[in-house]
Amino acid sequence: MKNQYDSERDFKIKAFYNPANMLDYSSFSSSELYVDYFNQKDKVYRQQKGSEKQGFGVKTNSYQKLKNDKALWGSASYQNLKTKRIKYNENLDFDRVAPYISSDTVGGDLEIEKYQFLGGYAQKFNKVTLGAQASYNAQLGSRARDPRINNTTSELNLKVGINYAFYKKFDVSLFAEGERYLQNSKIRFASKIGQPLVYQMTGLGLYNNLFSGGTSSLETIHEEFGYKIGGEINHNKGKDFYILAQIGQSSMLKSYRGSTNRYYDLADLEKDYLELEGVKFFQINNHRVGIKLNYLSNKIKGKEYGYTNNTQLLEQIYKRLSYKRDETLTSFSLFYSLNKEKVSFSVIPYYRLNEIKEQRINPYSGQKFEYSIVGLIMDYKQQLSNNQIITFRPFFDIKSVSSSKNILATNSLPSINNWINQDYNYLASEIKTIGASLRYDFKLEKIPAVYIEAGVSQAKIQSKNNNFSTILVGITF
Repeated sequence: MKNQYDSERDFKIKAFYNPANMLDYSSFSSSELYVDYFNQKDKVYRQQKGSEKQGFGVKTNSYQKLKNDKALWGSASYQNLKTKRIKYNENLDFDRVAPYISSDTVGGDLEIEKYQFLGGYAQKFNKVTLGAQASYNAQLGSRARDPRINNTTSELNLKVGINYAFYKKFDVSLFAEGERYLQNSKIRFASKIGQPLVYQMTGLGLYNNLFSGGTSSLETIHEEFGYKIGGEINHNKGKDFYILAQIGQSSMLKSYRGSTNRYYDLADLEKDYLELEGVKFFQINNHRVGIKLNYLSNKIKGKEYGYTNNTQLLEQIYKRLSYKRDETLTSFSLFYSLNKEKVSFSVIPYYRLNEIKEQRINPYSGQKFEYSIVGLIMDYKQQLSNNQIITFRPFFDIKSVSSSKNILATNSLPSINNWINQDYNYLASEIKTIGASLRYDFKLEKIPAVYIEAGVSQAKIQSKNNNFSTILVGITF
């Protein structure tokens, strides 16, 4: 249990982002299979993401230490969930494709199925370790009432890495990653009367006038290609310290097809990614202490295409920068653990500074937020007998708003103006979250170890409570 659910490994999980470093992920082989059910009810929420989520899933993952110089790992999962009362968003993966989403003022519940597969392999050759990993994720989203939605997403990720032990306990590693993402979104109406308008949003409540409006059927496609490269320096396989850096870029193109069979390019999202992290550990008898610094930067630029309809066919006449979003997150975390024969305890306090700046150009519209986040995560394991273990994990998180400013352009649609103002009020609100999970593991003869876990959390925002609960049943082997 201590090895399979090591809190220190979770603290330094970025050290294993390079598949070549997965050879040092664990000293033992382990596998897990579980089913879970969760329910989330929000009284205060972003309308684009819905007010309630409930669903169930099944997941398995495994890490196999074949020999000291080989490791194999993988995972697979299926999830079926229902998201209720989504509005102003007819796309999946909102945070990924925003602000270029399709919206209407009616919305509704959305049924979603998710599939995930991952596999990786690492092998050591003298002082060199090579690793590779491939993963595939897919989603199916649908709605049985107008506006009727049929959304599919697919994401393919390939990653390769190399690690070289160059001096005593020091090693250096490099990795490269490529990714392709595709989302197909179709909207149609069974009813011929009272159809709501579908808007092609361009950010902060503004939309593309030419390609928005009522239609019996429309289709949009988001296609993204991206890459990351990174490097890392470790000492003693990351048990003493490590430093990592990674950068990445991607470009996502949104295309539109209405009543004709012709596709029109509407917008292009260009993303730049930078992450730096350093971790240092100290061992004092049975006490383990760690310090982590992390800096993350995401910069997004949106370029939109303009067309003229003064001719028989629509013709593209420009492509210009019209949207920018910059986000930085600076984190400072501490780690403490105490390991004894029948008891293990860890605590992770953290402090984060988060700044988000979002703006549109022509017409100008923008908003800026600065957050301070303080939190703490605890993990306590107690062996009750030779075949029973109990785990308790309480946590809390306080997100304070240091600054919030906005200059929002208005349009002729009061409903969209109200939505954008409600969205700003949500983003400018303090959130206090507290929760805990309790897990019970027991081992019977001739069958794998079984566990039952239950978790609850409550987030207070604008004097109202958003509640989450989950229950898991699984086996470990």
